[in-house]
Amino acid sequence: MDPVAQYLITHSFWRHNYDVSTTNKTHLFHVANSSFTPGKADLTFHRSPDSNGPIAGVCKFRHFSSDCEIGLGDSAQPNRMDWEYLHKQGFMKRIYWFRMQLDDGTKQTFTWKRTHSLGSGSENHKLVEETSQTVVAVFSSGGIFSKTTGYLDIYSNLGPRFSLMALISGIALIEKGRRARQASGGAASGGGGGGGGGGC
Repeated sequence: MDPVAQYLITHSFWRHNYDVSTTNKTHLFHVANSSFTPGKADLTFHRSPDSNGPIAGVCKFRHFSSDCEIGLGDSAQPNRMDWEYLHKQGFMKRIYWFRMQLDDGTKQTFTWKRTHSLGSGSENHKLVEETSQTVVAVFSSGGIFSKTTGYLDIYSNLGPRFSLMALISGIALIEKGRRARQASGGAASGGGGGGGGGGC
């Protein structure tokens, strides 16, 4: 099965910020990562090589919860943003789901699940459309010592809003896991190794 779109996600040296490009190196988004600024989104997706360009979407990690709020559109025009919600299923499971309206007007539910049979990395996730149980995207992790965070392959042409939602929610899961590892053992071990799925 060939993907209809492929994205390469890289991170800066200290894994503060992310960049998204096509596999032929066309830059698409710079993702500004903010952990400590009150009122600022945890992840802000800019359509530019830095944080000065127009905003395509944002992700806010809910405090005291594993859920996320994802805004599609420019946060400078809040009345024109579409808000979607990424929910964690259960307490122990690392399964996340969201329900969104697609560009054709239909609403569908999608679930991120860990997978060992798909993807090319050591910690991979598949995005499943719940009604048909079709795999619509796969996020493959990069190496521990690599600048590459991972690759997102999209297999269903469900429109640009869905592609952006899949990209934002996929990177959100990776960043939540990174923060959980850093919080639980980063000071002692340098923040490496293992798969986390905790909240912020």
